[in-house]
This record gives sequence, C-alpha cells and structure tokens, in this order.
Amino acid sequence: MSRTVRPGPGHPLVEYWDDERALGNGIIVTLRPGLFFYDDCGVMGFDTSAEARAAIKAIADKTRKAAKPR
Repeated sequence: MSRTVRPGPGHPLVEYWDDERALGNGIIVTLRPGLFFYDDCGVMGFDTSAEARAAIKAIADKTRKAAKPR
C-alpha cells in the first residue's frame, strides 16, 4: 500500500507553517518563493489544518498542471 503525501508543514511547497491556534489565532502558511495562493500573495491564514491542507493541495495541483507539456 502506498502512502500519499498530505500537504502540511513538511510539504515541499511550504516554506513555513506557523500554528498559532493556541494563541487564539490561526495557521499561517508561507509558500516557497515564486508560489502564490492568489495574485501575488504567498502567505495566507487558515482556521483549520484541513483548510490549509486543501489550499496547499490546490496550489500543488495547479503547479503540476502548469508544468505538464501540452
């Protein structure tokens, strides 16, 4: 059985993952240089790890599609 990589703190597209929920904040995700959640924003906050992981997965999927030759 193969394991899939779950987007998160150790994901290759993530530069920094700061879980500040214990302080009453959210999870702050910083993508590696050149990657963006939207427009030119490479940093985004999330309320849950599921939301953060879904956003990182969307970026990974978009990056994978852009890299495929047509």
